[in-house]
Amino acid sequence: MIISVLLLTLFTVTGHASAHDDVKERGEIISRSENANFYSSYWTDGKSKVTYNNKANGAYSVTWAPGGNFVAGKGWNPGSTKKNVSWTGEFKPEGYSYLSVYGWTRNPLIEYYIIESYHPDHEPAAPPEGEEKGNFTSDDSTYLIRTKMRVNKPSIVGTATFRQIFSVRQDKRENGTVNVQNHFDAWKAAGLKLGSMDYMILATEGMNSSGTASITVL
Repeated sequence: MIISVLLLTLFTVTGHASAHDDVKERGEIISRSENANFYSSYWTDGKSKVTYNNKANGAYSVTWAPGGNFVAGKGWNPGSTKKNVSWTGEFKPEGYSYLSVYGWTRNPLIEYYIIESYHPDHEPAAPPEGEEKGNFTSDDSTYLIRTKMRVNKPSIVGTATFRQIFSVRQDKRENGTVNVQNHFDAWKAAGLKLGSMDYMILATEGMNSSGTASITVL
């Protein structure tokens, strides 16, 4: 049973921004449950045909159809590199879609993705869209490190210029555990500086695509 749900102002430029150039607006929900505290973020550009169900504890589901961009998920605010993020569920995309540990840091401002699964129609930040920065092994798979810059785009501090960092898992999975510290260590070793943690969620994202996801963050 959810104790309280606070619906923040919808469609403002403050707060979450996605990876895409047509991001203009934002919606966000924060919820807390009796058995555990989870931060729930739901954002849409207003064009997406998406239904997000914010369920009890760490559970959520989302169904979407082509028409725009959205990001939805559950986690913590602030996040922590000390967390091992575990989840179960199903991720069934058709088209440009990600399942990832997703979040932001401040000072410097960084938007990061630890991508666990994606539809092959769009490989995340693959060159020439992004820059390759090496690879490393974690959680029984190789991850490719990629990065790119966003110039004068919406962010958690308003319009800003910031770096995006991606770890892209090569053995895709719908369930598992992510050792977040391993990724931050690998990014640092690749010369990519991160800051203090803002929120961190296990996110489903879709861009002009369709699909369903049913996820429980543990």
